Amino acid sequence: MTYSYSEQSMKLALDSSVAVQVLMGAPDDVEFIPVKPRAADENWLAELKDRWPGRGLRSVGIIGLVGTSPHCVLKEPLEPEQVTALAGAFLAYLHVLFCDSFAEQQQGAEVQELNRLWSLVDPRTYD
Repeated sequence: MTYSYSEQSMKLALDSSVAVQVLMGAPDDVEFIPVKPRAADENWLAELKDRWPGRGLRSVGIIGLVGTSPHCVLKEPLEPEQVTALAGAFLAYLHVLFCDSFAEQQQGAEVQELNRLWSLVDPRTYD
């Protein structure tokens, strides 16, 4: 049974912990539209619209992280250098996504720990 691009891309997006729609112009001109875990918001789409003119971007597929493995569903066959550019760009995207997320979590954990310490009763204040 053969599945359509729409069915395959929807399944990949659902199965992935991180998923992006891939826009590509030249082999080294790649843009990702976040799908998961957080979809692109209006501000992000407005920024993309400002960067769009003259680039000839077109949607070429979806890339997602399923477990620890990247998977992709492409609308069209791509040249090897294009696939290499996509792989490198997706790895860089994951690095930024996870590093930023970890930094946010770390900052939140530090604040929670400081609040917990602040709420402790000082044993020296007992009469």
